[in-house]
Amino acid sequence: MFMTLPGFIILIVLGFLGLWIFVELASLPGKKATERDHPQAEAINILGWLGLLFGGVGWMVALVWAHLKPLALPAAAETTAPAPTGVPDAPTEEAT
Repeated sequence: MFMTLPGFIILIVLGFLGLWIFVELASLPGKKATERDHPQAEAINILGWLGLLFGGVGWMVALVWAHLKPLALPAAAETTAPAPTGVPDAPTEEAT
């Protein structure tokens, strides 16, 4: 027999434990961004998952990004375009 039953059970438990740790780590930046009401929380979540799948650098960037406070840009002034002056109205056809 290749492996004893207790060894097989330990291997299965360690596999599930490794999977659980991976899922918790991958979702950590997204959870932190959501807790902090970050406007790009969904993008941070996606980067956390993809970053951990492809080497870990993106995951670290996502974790830092989740803790950065977004810049508050001044609100754009509500202006309407001025009506053109000096432009005649389009001619209309009148039935004579």
